[in-house]
Amino acid sequence: MLKPTFIVAACLALAPTLASYAVGVNELSEKTKWVLAADFKAANASPLVKSITEQIDAEKRKQAEAKMAAIQAMFGTDLLKDIDYFVLSGTGSAEKGVAVYVYGKYDQQRLSTILAGADNYSSVKHEGTTVHCWIDKSDKKQKYLAFAKSGLVLLSDQQQVVKDALDVMGGRKPCLQSGSLLAQAFQRSPENIIGLYASDLSSIVGEAPQAAILKQAQGLALRIRVAGEEALNADLAVTADTAETAQQVQQALLGVQAFTLLRASESPELATLASRVKITLEGKTVGVTLNLPKSVIEKTLQSYQTRDKAVEH
Repeated sequence: MLKPTFIVAACLALAPTLASYAVGVNELSEKTKWVLAADFKAANASPLVKSITEQIDAEKRKQAEAKMAAIQAMFGTDLLKDIDYFVLSGTGSAEKGVAVYVYGKYDQQRLSTILAGADNYSSVKHEGTTVHCWIDKSDKKQKYLAFAKSGLVLLSDQQQVVKDALDVMGGRKPCLQSGSLLAQAFQRSPENIIGLYASDLSSIVGEAPQAAILKQAQGLALRIRVAGEEALNADLAVTADTAETAQQVQQALLGVQAFTLLRASESPELATLASRVKITLEGKTVGVTLNLPKSVIEKTLQSYQTRDKAVEH
């Protein structure tokens, strides 16, 4: 699976500015089972997100800024402010591969030249589109990239995933339908910064014991959004096949919440978050809501950072 460091570096290597680029369900395969979307443009425009970022430990911020400055010097772009929209999707579990869609404006020739200098670089043609291949230094694994169209780069650690995505965009394979639950990932607004949508969860979560709750769900929809300048909200809806199953899911989630609250002395930050969670049931749908005022976010972040420093010393 693609490592977060690789994904971030790849995104930062692109230079989207100007307007938002067209993002739509017709660019994803009809076999897609989950979609994670991050609206970088909305996040960067949010005073709340900026304020939270400024609370991060100064030394860690300095290290991150140094890395971004190095990438900026190489690619000639204003990195953090220039990412527009970012989508990860998959047709099942992680073993089936992840497709990464990076939307923005970039210098294709310059980026191609840089990729050509990567370790073990090679390229193949797929229906007229070049798929760039190289070994990523961070995990020593093969990576694949294609310039799918103006304003969109496709990335994956599996060549077939990139080829399948190109086939969907070229009309050679069927795309996701607009009526799908997953289509909600493409409903952009200034408030929505992260969305996670999934269907047929039993085919995604695998056999991990901690995923037993999700295996009972038909669909999942999570939105993380800013509420003005003073709060961050998260809304999760888990849909089951029957009302009885939904009740079981609700009871399981209530159990997790209670267990977390009981361990407040060991994990006070998690207990604080759990105390603000509301879990409801309506028909076949379990709803989970979390409201985080700016003051709570800052206090929780500071608590984690203080504990991390104590461990380091």
